[in-house]
Amino acid sequence: MSPWVRIDGDELRVDAARIVWSPAVCASTDGIAFWLRASGTRSVVHIAGWAPGNQAADLDGVEVRIENSGPDAGVDGRFLSSALLRFGRVTSERAVVSIDGEIEALEPDDETRAVFAADLVCTIAPVAERDHCIGCGGPLDRFSETRDQFVAGFRISQRVLPVLCPPCVGNVEAPRFCPTCGSAFDADSILTHGEEGRTGYNARCPHGHVFSGALPS
Repeated sequence: MSPWVRIDGDELRVDAARIVWSPAVCASTDGIAFWLRASGTRSVVHIAGWAPGNQAADLDGVEVRIENSGPDAGVDGRFLSSALLRFGRVTSERAVVSIDGEIEALEPDDETRAVFAADLVCTIAPVAERDHCIGCGGPLDRFSETRDQFVAGFRISQRVLPVLCPPCVGNVEAPRFCPTCGSAFDADSILTHGEEGRTGYNARCPHGHVFSGALPS
């Protein structure tokens, strides 16, 4: 099938679609939080959500209704007021997702809604595990916390790891070790850039993992 997005009947081309996911608990039920993004010549779709399950393949045959999602679901810079996602032919690496929904108007006082529909073929990957301190390369498991947040109207709990272990906080001027595998970054692989008033970094380890971000303030 060829993926497509339609807004009020106008069909837009889709060049790529991707879902990343991570384990998350909602209302005491084990599940996965997911983030879908699709892009094309003039359309960008992003939708987050949650569904029961333990792995990506558990989404097969699942329907997820999104309501009151705020900025966690949108199309072309406009919020989705509601959407129904239907997952099919889901494996650990691929999924077909059909979406029907309504898009809010650009003006806040405009009550009109645009009809939105899409058929997408998405690649799937888990959120990268980053369990090594970027200051010393040591494991971060014992410093993990459980944090609550809202994702597209779902209140979820997730295990969160810090970027730096407590002994390295305030003592590291730049990332030194890969957070994914713990390998040391080569000095010439670390690039700097501005990030919201702070110094940001891009670094690639010898195994190809990439770190991008700023050090915690």
